[in-house]
Amino acid sequence: MRAPIVHEAHPQGRRCAAILAALLVLAPLPAAAASADSYTVQSGDNLSVVANRLRPDPSSSLPRTMEALYAHNPHAFSGGPENLKVGAVLQIPDTVGQQATAVSTPTQSRAVATASTDDGARRAFVFGEEQEEDADPQDEAFAPAWDIRVDDAAIELGALGTSDRPVDYVQYGRGVVSARRDLNEAWDLRLGARLDVRLQQGGDRPDLARVRGDYDETYLRYNGDRLRFTAGAQKILWGRVDEIPPTDRLATRDLTRFALDDLADRRRASPALRLEWFQGPWHADMVFLPLFRAAELPHRDSLWHPVDRTRGRLLGVPDQPGLAPLIRAAEVDDDVSGTGGGGVRLARTGRGIDFALTAQRARHSEPYYRLDDATRQAVLAGTTPESTPVLEAVHPRTWVLGGDAALATGAWTWRAEAAWLSDVPVTRSNDLAMDTARGLDWVVGLEGFPGDGDFRMTTQLAGQHLLNAGDILDNRDAYFLTGELESPFRDHAWRARLRYSVGLDQRDIYLNPELAWIAREPMEFYIGLHWLDGREGTAGGFYRDNRMLVTGWRGQF
Repeated sequence: MRAPIVHEAHPQGRRCAAILAALLVLAPLPAAAASADSYTVQSGDNLSVVANRLRPDPSSSLPRTMEALYAHNPHAFSGGPENLKVGAVLQIPDTVGQQATAVSTPTQSRAVATASTDDGARRAFVFGEEQEEDADPQDEAFAPAWDIRVDDAAIELGALGTSDRPVDYVQYGRGVVSARRDLNEAWDLRLGARLDVRLQQGGDRPDLARVRGDYDETYLRYNGDRLRFTAGAQKILWGRVDEIPPTDRLATRDLTRFALDDLADRRRASPALRLEWFQGPWHADMVFLPLFRAAELPHRDSLWHPVDRTRGRLLGVPDQPGLAPLIRAAEVDDDVSGTGGGGVRLARTGRGIDFALTAQRARHSEPYYRLDDATRQAVLAGTTPESTPVLEAVHPRTWVLGGDAALATGAWTWRAEAAWLSDVPVTRSNDLAMDTARGLDWVVGLEGFPGDGDFRMTTQLAGQHLLNAGDILDNRDAYFLTGELESPFRDHAWRARLRYSVGLDQRDIYLNPELAWIAREPMEFYIGLHWLDGREGTAGGFYRDNRMLVTGWRGQF
């Protein structure tokens, strides 16, 4: 931490101010800080509070400090920057320390405060002694360099175990690479790319081998003291709860592996213009999506595609024997034209309750399928369609009004989030036509460490409702219990974890137990199970034959 810059005309005043500045430098960090290069997240902490505490001095850019902490500690966040895990150890990157401009070298043990003068020289105040140093021309020059890293890498092998399994084996690989460069003290550039490799063999479905490249976060960013502007492809992760944040409506979802990955890995970058403003405990976030990017879907022959043309089924719709032949023969037409919308989020953090309010005009990222008019009329008349059936994937626009809140009480953090939606797509029972209805989604949850140990527990109760929807094929109400149980053991060399989602009003189950060796963080080797089950019309029922045992590796460089 650097002492405040001192501006004082009188020599004696300068000496007194210098002594005060030196004492401030020597003041210890808060007790919650684990060491000079790490920090343990406490109950009630959030990224803004921690960044404000760890930045070198009040004049350093708060947005830049937040970005550096978030980029270097992905393990400490669940979903997005709003969800900082209690108990996580943040590694303080060098870029945070480099924001300080103290005169002292790493070998000096005395605290130093600096002030600029009109003649370009620097005045160094060392425990009341005034010294004048010549300005080094190299100090004024900015020497940018590319920071190239592998942000995310994964390799996974899976074997399906049910008698009615659609395939026998699946393999998956993922790599995300970024190159960052500071153009000057205010502007920085990031280039990002990702590569996904997917294979499946055996079973009733065709063998699949797919290699696909994509852009990751690629943008030009301005970082001011209280202002940040970002233009380019970026991930917009709003909301506060895990897994299914109701106000997270501007993000592009990644559905290529259903829900097997953590929330942050189920989001893709979208072209966006983003303006953020920070003032004390307040944070205003405004986003505009000039181009709409729909959810990333798996290959049509993948076992995770929401249209199962082998069985003639649609995800989210109860089994309809009369529609099965049409679904098997149907073509899929996706509407991805136009803009993606935009929104604003106003958040307040600090002591007591953290909260945020949001208003958005967004398009549904995930597709909703409807029959083309010719096929629908043929079905209603009980005849065979004269042309090839078409499933039209639509993404209706909806108004989203919502908010979220968090409250820390001791070792526990309570979270709540809700959103009202003006246009949720539904299918009418009488004529199979697509329509929209109002919706209300909400989540309340709790995160903490029962027993004062390393065991961490997150549990959430969620509800999804269609309001005054009339006679429809879709489920009107759904209630879920979701969460995560996690505990390191054997001197933090191993970690046991269980992610789960259980339907309460109807049977819909997803369980993901995992055992990982984490002694070489940020790399880990793991073995796990994805177990799904449920009644007809639920995700667990639709994917119940995709239960699999997996083993793999994840890491960063």
